[in-house]
Amino acid sequence: MKKLLVLTPCIAILAACGGSGGAGGGSVALQPGMWETTVTFSNIEVPGVPEAQVAAMRQAMSRPQTRSECMTPEQAANPSGNMMNPGGQAGACQFSKSTFANGTIDVAGSCNAGGRGSLNMTMAGTYTPTTMTANVTTAVRPPAGTPGPQEVRMTGSLSARRTGDCPGGAAAGNSQ
Repeated sequence: MKKLLVLTPCIAILAACGGSGGAGGGSVALQPGMWETTVTFSNIEVPGVPEAQVAAMRQAMSRPQTRSECMTPEQAANPSGNMMNPGGQAGACQFSKSTFANGTIDVAGSCNAGGRGSLNMTMAGTYTPTTMTANVTTAVRPPAGTPGPQEVRMTGSLSARRTGDCPGGAAAGNSQ
């Protein structure tokens, strides 16, 4: 299950996409407040890893991964902030497609997870002021020279919904 740790940066980036991420273009009409984001992977491929280990990873990753986050009015008006800079790392992601407008999500890009490798991803879906759904594909690569699998490919779904107002005085970006 040690190889499962490679997936942690991917889940963090995808969760940021759901609650307060996206890419600009047009008017975004998300409502600020608490957003709950759930990512579920339906398929995982790890070339070069024995099928028994991949099956264990599939079982673990097929369970929904859920997190809650407070989205400020500023983030709701411009949701690209967190996705374009996950974890506050300026320039960490570069996007070839970045539509988050008129109820449509169509994003493709790659992110550098610092010393933890890289992630290529696509998201295609829809949103309303209080919900988001998207199909997600990712390819996670560890840093060069890391022993073990050199790529983990996953497909799945993301859903997010506004669950209410942020707790009084809660800072933006705090996970609950």
